[in-house]
Amino acid sequence: MTERVNYDQIAPTFDTRYAHSLYNVLTQVLRATIEAEHPERILEAGCGTGYWLAALNDLAPRIHGLDFSHEMLRKARQRNLSGGLLRATAEVLPFRDCSIDLIFCVNALHHFGPFENFIIESRRVLRPGGMLANFGMDPHHGRDAWCLYDYFPETRAIDLARYPSSDAIADSMLRAGFDSVACRTACRFATDRIGAQVFEDPELQRRGCSQMALLTDEQYAAGIARMKAAIASAPADVPPTFRADIAIMLQCGCIDR
Repeated sequence: MTERVNYDQIAPTFDTRYAHSLYNVLTQVLRATIEAEHPERILEAGCGTGYWLAALNDLAPRIHGLDFSHEMLRKARQRNLSGGLLRATAEVLPFRDCSIDLIFCVNALHHFGPFENFIIESRRVLRPGGMLANFGMDPHHGRDAWCLYDYFPETRAIDLARYPSSDAIADSMLRAGFDSVACRTACRFATDRIGAQVFEDPELQRRGCSQMALLTDEQYAAGIARMKAAIASAPADVPPTFRADIAIMLQCGCIDR
């Protein structure tokens, strides 16, 4: 079983990833998804520091956030949100049957175990006409380029072990009783960092993302050393390019009215 990430430990620096514009495209997709549904009551499962809740706060009268990390929720409480924040697991949602219009999850499903229980619970608490929208990476399709996988090879194996595939998520939604399920690429996270600029990437820091947090100190140091060696061995006028081009997949499960 893959080791769990200690989000209380990485909460203090978690929001540094949002300092650049990489995530803006996902914000636009999230807003468009919610605006199309006109929900009254929204739940984000795995809300972390509340970044996405704050970005969507004006779109519904009540937007709730749920997370299991004390420290992530502590940071989320510093935001002016329209709904409540709850400490709970996504596998047992603390809501009544048919009480939520839309549930969304951003790159957190792989932290829920087993993720099928969260999907079953989402089906239970969603109202007729409701929707579950899951956004996340899918390393199983093999079409992404990410320098972390190249220089920290253990991260690819870690992600393949913990991320369910898009097909597995869609199948689980159908088994849970969702009336229709759709899967598509929501957006892409694409950026190039040239040479030593890569070390400015907040997600490359020791616990800057869950991939880094799950490495041993030795594995992390070895990956940094590989990057430094690649820079040192390249011609001074042609530094290496460290690329990230990652598809964020969207699986939507809908309930008929």
